[in-house]
Amino acid sequence: MHRALMPLPLLFACLVLPVSCKKQSADLVQIQQTRSGDYLMTLLNDTGAVKQHSNKLTLDIRNAASNEPANVTNVQVQASMRMPGMAPMFGNVSSARQAGPGRYEFDADFSMAGQWSFVVTFVPNGRAQFNVNAQ
Repeated sequence: MHRALMPLPLLFACLVLPVSCKKQSADLVQIQQTRSGDYLMTLLNDTGAVKQHSNKLTLDIRNAASNEPANVTNVQVQASMRMPGMAPMFGNVSSARQAGPGRYEFDADFSMAGQWSFVVTFVPNGRAQFNVNAQ
């Protein structure tokens, strides 16, 4: 009987662990969406909220007419916070990494809670702004 039960933990690990260890893109929650010309851009993460300090974010760029993933290049993301009477504060944002057609992942670290603006640019002629509140 003991030998018959030995494969069960291995079977469990093979079936369940790969699914639970990798977050699927369908599990991402929309933070904000905006349109820029012919493109619809959606900012996503696993909670739907931006927090002070470390964030893993995903940018989905689609053709607004067809809703198909957009074929864009040179995606750049910058984050800043307006500071009354002072120069703006900049967030630490990694380079956007393509994770699939029209999908880009990046990390953002904000030293302060409050209103942050993301400016996204890409080729051809794409520019959009997201305003989010880091908590």
